[in-house]
Amino acid sequence: MGAGLYIHIPFCRKKCPYCDFYSIPYSISLSEKYVDTLCGEARKINRENREIDTVYIGGGTPSILSLSSMEVLLRSIKNILKSSEENTIEVNPESINRRKLLLLRRYNINRVSIGVQSLYDDKLKFLGRIHSAEDAKRAVSNAKECGFSNVSIDLIYGLPYEDISSWKEELGQAVQMPIQHISCYSLIPEPHTEFYKLRRAINEGVAAEMYLFNMQFLPKAGFYQYEVSNFSLPGFECKHNIKYWEGLDYIGVGPSAVSFIGRKRTENVRDVQGYIDRYYTHKSRVVHTEKLPRIKYARELAALKIRTKQGIYFKWFKERTGFDFFDIEDENSVYSLKGKGFLKMRREKNINVGIYLTRKGFLFCDE
Repeated sequence: MGAGLYIHIPFCRKKCPYCDFYSIPYSISLSEKYVDTLCGEARKINRENREIDTVYIGGGTPSILSLSSMEVLLRSIKNILKSSEENTIEVNPESINRRKLLLLRRYNINRVSIGVQSLYDDKLKFLGRIHSAEDAKRAVSNAKECGFSNVSIDLIYGLPYEDISSWKEELGQAVQMPIQHISCYSLIPEPHTEFYKLRRAINEGVAAEMYLFNMQFLPKAGFYQYEVSNFSLPGFECKHNIKYWEGLDYIGVGPSAVSFIGRKRTENVRDVQGYIDRYYTHKSRVVHTEKLPRIKYARELAALKIRTKQGIYFKWFKERTGFDFFDIEDENSVYSLKGKGFLKMRREKNINVGIYLTRKGFLFCDE
């Protein structure tokens, strides 16, 4: 199996008040210098001749790049895109158009993830988004008309004033759209974001009710749940993100991007200009390196894989880590969680072969 390649485009028109990802205001001149740097990084990856089978261009707002800059970037990785199985780009409704979509298709981008966030204008305004609900619907229809058969949308729920009935109606609208994948994220005010001041205003009980509705309604509409927040039509799971949850190798390019190769994790400098300067002065862009001991890797893998609907198969875990599952997890604690209704045992021929989260467990999986 090949590695995943993540390319970070850290520019936005406006910083959303709930976002804690690294991004800066868009600048044409800086973005052009940055894309030139990415092209240099791409040449290095091409020389290494590493097998890459998923590409994910994320942000920030990758679709904010000019048509010419976008083509320069895509041309630099065209060989990778040609041989890779899944190539995703994140786009926002206000900055994507048919010309850009057709360009993406020409370079074998075969999956587009649209930052819809809501289909209601008042909710979009509250979230600090600069597009309208009509812009979002147009972006989805344009993607289909331009040849994308794998379209994902992001939605946010659990706002302070939001009730379950409006969310049910919104989700009902979403599944009628020509999409194959939905990511539903509960609004979580993170420290260092503008929305952190709202953390006590969110009704966690209502948000939990909304989440339980997602798990009940979306599969009935054909979108089965395969991870805590992710639902897709069969066969349209995000292959790149699955690499993260299964502890597989991935390469991160760009400021703040993380790589994970052979249990070695590295993180790049969180500064665009600093990243560019380091590249042209032949200095490492990496500012943090950690080689995970086998036991730590095994524990991290357990924490990630349990977030998936499939859960953890003990045989798979042993093959991946070298440890029996109960070598690294206390058996009494696991059975205690089972007794409280958070976990279930997966059984085959009257033998316990794995564990997976219940609906109740998904509500508390982070804890």
